[in-house]
Amino acid sequence: MRYTVIVPVYNGQDTIEECLKHLLNQKGATYGKDYTIIVVDDGSTDGTRQIVENFPVVLICLPTNQGRIIARLTGAKCARTDRILFVDSRVSLPYDTIGKLDDFDDYPAVIGELDSTATKYESAIHTVLYLIRRRYYGKEFFPAANDLTITQRNFRRAPKGTAVLLIDRNLFVELTPERTGRDVNDDTLLFHKLVFDHKIDLLRAGALVFQYSQRTDLRQFSSWLFHRGVRFSDFYLRPGGFFHIHFLLLVVVLAGLSSLVLLLGGVFFLAALAIGLDAALSLYLCENPKDFPRVFLWLPLVIVIFGSGVSAFWAKTLSGSLLSLFKYRN
Repeated sequence: MRYTVIVPVYNGQDTIEECLKHLLNQKGATYGKDYTIIVVDDGSTDGTRQIVENFPVVLICLPTNQGRIIARLTGAKCARTDRILFVDSRVSLPYDTIGKLDDFDDYPAVIGELDSTATKYESAIHTVLYLIRRRYYGKEFFPAANDLTITQRNFRRAPKGTAVLLIDRNLFVELTPERTGRDVNDDTLLFHKLVFDHKIDLLRAGALVFQYSQRTDLRQFSSWLFHRGVRFSDFYLRPGGFFHIHFLLLVVVLAGLSSLVLLLGGVFFLAALAIGLDAALSLYLCENPKDFPRVFLWLPLVIVIFGSGVSAFWAKTLSGSLLSLFKYRN
């Protein structure tokens, strides 16, 4: 046995069947001989468990939802191979993926490449997210068709995630963050420890391209984006994070600007300022005229939901700090 594929899943009844079908029908690799599959059900409350039970895989059921860190670590500790492949339950791997893994024996950690070009116009919200990523990461990094070595120098701007992650088992256990809460930015913390603490570069392999089933239901999408805001804050905006100072300056500037506009002209001028900023940001993000209507209409919603996650993180952080201070004084 060469590889253990680990699929952490929580309430994934809409996508887990397709994910497992692709994993079990790999060409150039024999299931049970070359690789095996462990599904870790992280306390799902829908029909996920019943669906997985129809497949010849190892199913581990956690009693309650404990978050991705615990689910992944549980699967890794149960694996009996030196190399493990994490696959998100929303991922559909090409049928030749397992057969390609031997090409990466010399790399301690390898991530796959999302086929994101096809998703740009899947919906208006996906258009907005695609264009934001294009601006943040840069056109040379997103979407990428070639291999990219992620180092300390390009770590902040390089796209990275654990939707598809091939890694040495013992290394993964060692890299697992000490903080295990559901709102911890586990992906970035893991890769940061790999690149900065262990001095090991991370390979993003163009050969390991995969399809990702996007969230189309607005309620599911809103919940996902809100938690993205929380997790983003957990790494990038907390004290000592890459963007902590930038974030504080932005808050001060926006607060001062909003107060000035309200003082001079009231709510009407504040609304006009918001519309103007929306239009300016939309023009900045758009790649062609077709993009503008979608971005102009949906960008405010994305900002509000993501910003709500950021606000929730800081509300929890500040309340925790005040509580600790109160206990210390007493």
